[in-house]
Amino acid sequence: MKALLEVFYQPGTLFESLPERRSAWVAPLLASIVVMTLLTVLTVNLIGMREIMQQRLATSGLNPEQIQQALANADKPAQVYVSYAAAAIVAPVTLLVIAGALTAFGMMTSRAPKFGAMFAMVALAFFPYWLVTGAMSAVIILATPDRSTLDISNIIATNAAAYMDRNTVSKGMYSLYGSLDALSFALIWLLGFGFSKLTKAGMFFGLAAVGTLWAFYVLMKMGASLVF
Repeated sequence: MKALLEVFYQPGTLFESLPERRSAWVAPLLASIVVMTLLTVLTVNLIGMREIMQQRLATSGLNPEQIQQALANADKPAQVYVSYAAAAIVAPVTLLVIAGALTAFGMMTSRAPKFGAMFAMVALAFFPYWLVTGAMSAVIILATPDRSTLDISNIIATNAAAYMDRNTVSKGMYSLYGSLDALSFALIWLLGFGFSKLTKAGMFFGLAAVGTLWAFYVLMKMGASLVF
């Protein structure tokens, strides 16, 4: 549990010590799951599953009948519980995929880290990101009188897309602008820093490895926005 605090005030020392720490990934993983799940519960209960689905389906390309059918199922308990379960699953899957990819990059260095240490680093780097974004989202949702005016896909205005009209920008470009996010760049820096501390490869290589993954993610998201 101490590592959850150390990542805020001495991340370098923390990341360097990870190879000697057993099961250092457990606390940040569980904490991230709790944060993500609580935020989802808050969002669903205060904004409403129907409003969330309506916003998501607005640009889905489905015909009116399909949209109405989906909205009719939105308020069913099963749909709500699936959303909670999905939130709990997203965190570990995301961390595992990124840790696996960075472990592969780590094999190119002179000090290839074990997967467990890399997984712990990724989990610890993501914890502040999810905690800050979760807290900011919760404050905005609670402070907004008319929550139907909130853009569920862009509650925090820390990216370029928040200042653009979705209806006048192509889906691909809107997705790209949404990825140009200040908090995401802070996360990229922390991941690159952690990678450099684990592998002793230098900050430039760490940022290059993480930046490559981020660029691939952005391209995949842009492609998905055009197809779906």
